[in-house]
Amino acid sequence: MSGKSKQSAWDITVSVVAWAGAFLLFWKSLRWLAGTALAREQIAHAAVVLIFGLIFLLRERREAPPVVLRFGRRAAEFFAGACLGAALAGLFHQPLLMLCALGFLAGAVLLFVCGDQVFRPALGFGLAFSGFTFLSVLFPFADWPLRLLAGKTATWFFGLLGRPVELGLAADPPRLILITGGRPFEVATECNGFGIISGCILLALLLVFSRRLRVVDKLIVLALAPMFGLFSNAARIFFIVLLAPAAGDNYLLMHESVGILLFFGTLAGLWWLVAGLPERHGGSAEDQIKSDIS
Repeated sequence: MSGKSKQSAWDITVSVVAWAGAFLLFWKSLRWLAGTALAREQIAHAAVVLIFGLIFLLRERREAPPVVLRFGRRAAEFFAGACLGAALAGLFHQPLLMLCALGFLAGAVLLFVCGDQVFRPALGFGLAFSGFTFLSVLFPFADWPLRLLAGKTATWFFGLLGRPVELGLAADPPRLILITGGRPFEVATECNGFGIISGCILLALLLVFSRRLRVVDKLIVLALAPMFGLFSNAARIFFIVLLAPAAGDNYLLMHESVGILLFFGTLAGLWWLVAGLPERHGGSAEDQIKSDIS
């Protein structure tokens, strides 16, 4: 057997053993994440935004990244960070460390598949995946506050048109009802905007840390992202209520069409905003990689 074949066989053995160990170490967390996404439509929407955002980000590069399937230096560093974070999270019972570990794991997967040349996208993907995990944990606590915020913002939109609207609670079980023109509309869990708000946050994390942007530009985008999602969801409620009398029997079609149009339109607008920001240039390749972290 040649030296090259021995090296290839060694790389395969190391990779199989390493990922098998990572699977056992992260199995419970990944199973919980998958179950949460399947049980909550809004979380599933955020996951889809993250995955497709990464795909489009990689496709917009001048050259498509190759499939490497080996541990380069940075892939090994991310993988070690993931394992260390998971071990410390279990040892000290600190969930925050597991959030960080899952981010390192996501970055390690991308670096393992495509090589160290995708360091910047891997950094953005890792941070966004940690954000996705945090938002999945946050969802049960955010439902009612987001519904109230969405209802009040939609009411503000109607106020701009001088159209009377009432927002109140109907008890047992508690429901948030928006009444306009004598017609009630329930602001249900599906209307809380968690999907589009979290999608905007995750896409912003993915994009700003995948590009060499100024720190102030990164902070502005990250601050604007949840506001994009909030106003998009309120606009969705506003237009659905506004168009409901004319929709008649096609209410469900109108409801879904408005939701899909605003969902993808908001994400496209956020992508356009980030794409228009100037990137930093100059310096050595190593200096540029170091600057990506800032």
